Amino acid sequence: MATTLEWFGTTTYRLKTNGITIFLDTWLERPSVLPKFLDVNAVTEADYIFISHAHFDHLPGADRIAINTGAIVIANGEAISVLRAAGVPEEQLVPVAGGERVPLFTRESRLEAKRGEVSVAPGPPGAPPRPDNKLAVASVHVWPSLHCLMPGKSHAEIPDVMDTGKEYIGGAAEYACTLDITLGMKYGLLKIGDHMPREAMDDGLRSFVDYVNGSAKKCMSHFDGGQLLFNFLLGEQKTLMWSGHLGGYDGILKIIEPKPNVLIQAIAGRANLNGRPFDGSAAQFAVQVCEWLGEPEKVIWCLHDDSPIKPWTVNVKPATDLIQSRTRSRVVALTLAESTAVFDV
Repeated sequence: MATTLEWFGTTTYRLKTNGITIFLDTWLERPSVLPKFLDVNAVTEADYIFISHAHFDHLPGADRIAINTGAIVIANGEAISVLRAAGVPEEQLVPVAGGERVPLFTRESRLEAKRGEVSVAPGPPGAPPRPDNKLAVASVHVWPSLHCLMPGKSHAEIPDVMDTGKEYIGGAAEYACTLDITLGMKYGLLKIGDHMPREAMDDGLRSFVDYVNGSAKKCMSHFDGGQLLFNFLLGEQKTLMWSGHLGGYDGILKIIEPKPNVLIQAIAGRANLNGRPFDGSAAQFAVQVCEWLGEPEKVIWCLHDDSPIKPWTVNVKPATDLIQSRTRSRVVALTLAESTAVFDV
């Protein structure tokens, strides 16, 4: 059975493998200036939803997909709290923080366990019945990760086009960290409609303001909740890692096992290594990550397509060229909304 991947922009993917359908983030309903490739309300099949973090361009839609399909949501505590408030049933919510190993089951196995028709894993009284681990068709290892940082010291210094080859050395405030992202989201980006007259906005910014104050408002947070990365074990020599931002801890990346055959890596922003701004380019950071992960056979970029706000897009060519000249990894470019086989048969 082939494992296929569809990319719907930013960090949102649909992964089909071993008889299950998995969403990686759920940003399908987007600001009006961006193309929409899949109607979030038309999604009728999903077994699992994994959320990288709780921001506006990653979490929205998870509530509707979970409610409409019965999918299990695996996400950090902040995202889970938002989804609980949005009406997702408690039995579908699985909070994680990194370090967890989670078996994945087909919908049929989960329903059979609920009906008492198959053996179930031991658990505390009152917990929803879960199939015995021997019935798992895949599994995922969850790891703590980090959100990227923004170049410069203010929003005004964010470039129109993010160049993955541009090196950033120093130049950040002494205490630069993801707290800047949290405060910038809460009081800046998500409040632009309060700070700027509508007539002074371009079409992209207007669409963004309308979006975050409209359909997305009940299913997002200004706080990422703790960035996570997920390593999916799908079979022999079939391991896929998804990292939804340009950051991480080297102590974790170096020891992850099994090493991924395929890496989905966000490539926008100034890299965040161990909670500090990385001195170098996004391309150089991506090479370092690839080396720590054993040089995956395939690398797939994400978080590099068009955006309604700056940076409006990302130039990935320097990152692609550097990866392919410095490592054995090959970069695979996906076509939006087209299903692609992940592993070579």
